[in-house]
Amino acid sequence: MTSRRILVTGASGLIGRAVMRPLQRLGYDVVGLSRSGDTALRGHLLRDPEAAAEMAQADTLLHLAWADGPHRMNDVANLNWVIATLRLLQAFAANGGKRAVLVGSCAEYDWALGGRFSEDSPLRPASVYGAAKAATGLAAMGAADALGVSLAWARPFFVYGAGEAEGRLLGDLVRGFRAGATIACSDGRQRRDYLHVDDLALALTQLLQSSVEGAVNIGSGRAIEVRELVLTAARLAGCDHLVHLGERPRPPGDPDVIEADIARLRDATGFEPRYDLESGLAAALREEGLA
Repeated sequence: MTSRRILVTGASGLIGRAVMRPLQRLGYDVVGLSRSGDTALRGHLLRDPEAAAEMAQADTLLHLAWADGPHRMNDVANLNWVIATLRLLQAFAANGGKRAVLVGSCAEYDWALGGRFSEDSPLRPASVYGAAKAATGLAAMGAADALGVSLAWARPFFVYGAGEAEGRLLGDLVRGFRAGATIACSDGRQRRDYLHVDDLALALTQLLQSSVEGAVNIGSGRAIEVRELVLTAARLAGCDHLVHLGERPRPPGDPDVIEADIARLRDATGFEPRYDLESGLAAALREEGLA
């Protein structure tokens, strides 16, 4: 058990909600920061990241907060979070912070290459979101030694769970199931590496407790067809009749495969996902009241 104090930003978001309780069980004194929800601190990181770090007086940081919403991938608001994150990191270090895990994205990689991505794969983001995350990660990792902070930059792949915001796959499916509305999908033959949010929370807690530094992929390590997730969710919710595959074109340039190489994460922490797709979707849909 540890008595370390940890500042968790974005504590009321999809990942934040999943990680708070596991951190408390591990003995952390958790200070959650969000704009809404039941957290210890209320605030807006874009306005005053220094105040958050000063109030928390934490020696550990898990930074999850970022721009969200259905149009987040190409929203220029992502750029504001580059500066806010780096200011937060500086303030965290100035207030005695020592260990930080900041959350990036697999969208930093050159998806045009497709296939299996390791931490050494080329970065060539195709979205404003991915570019902002990549810029933040490179700057944070480059400055960590000068700041006296042990820093890991987590790159999650495709995360799902209950309570997803609009514009995310499972969240949009859940809203369609509840409305009894026809859900038009692409053929779903593209393959993606999906991970239940509770497994992501597990990986993040393991990273926080490790000494690994630099970029670390987080995923299941195995890509599946998107249609498998869609059809499994529909079956578990009793809504097979609502899903219509092949009625929408795939986005231009949509890669066939995006899969995480998680060898570095496994070697550093021993991480193994607890959920497979069936059990993970069942858990999420139960929480949504649909299974």
